[in-house]
Amino acid sequence: MNSCKESSKTSVKQNIKDSIVSFKFKPPKKIISLPVKYRIRNNMFSWLEFGVFIDGFENFTKLNQQGNLVFIKDLETKAMTLSKSNYPKHIDLPDIRSRLKVVQTILMQCRFHSENKNWEELDSSLQNLHISYNSFISRIKSVNDEIILFKVKD
Repeated sequence: MNSCKESSKTSVKQNIKDSIVSFKFKPPKKIISLPVKYRIRNNMFSWLEFGVFIDGFENFTKLNQQGNLVFIKDLETKAMTLSKSNYPKHIDLPDIRSRLKVVQTILMQCRFHSENKNWEELDSSLQNLHISYNSFISRIKSVNDEIILFKVKD
């Protein structure tokens, strides 16, 4: 069938932008490092879950924040494994475990904001994640420093 009526098409311009591409994340705060030599010297090298978590976190901070959800989920898994692991005796302290729980909580926030594409909130949560991670590592370092300070030499 043919129609005598002329069809008219209206052109609709679509302005599609990927919001994460246009959002500028703040640069990550500098994280405190625990080099392998430090871990060996302080009897933490055999704590494999800790090494895996630290390496994963340090790699995460070097990433471009686009596509971060996969890496956030990976860090959540590593943090959960770390929390269930056998801590070295000198580090198995409630304040260290609680600082790891704070890191885990903020990782959950980051995952939520990333899944829901709340980039501003994600950026804020990522900054808090770096602060909480630094607090966790700083406390481990301070415990090790106290052990060295009060160690009785024969």
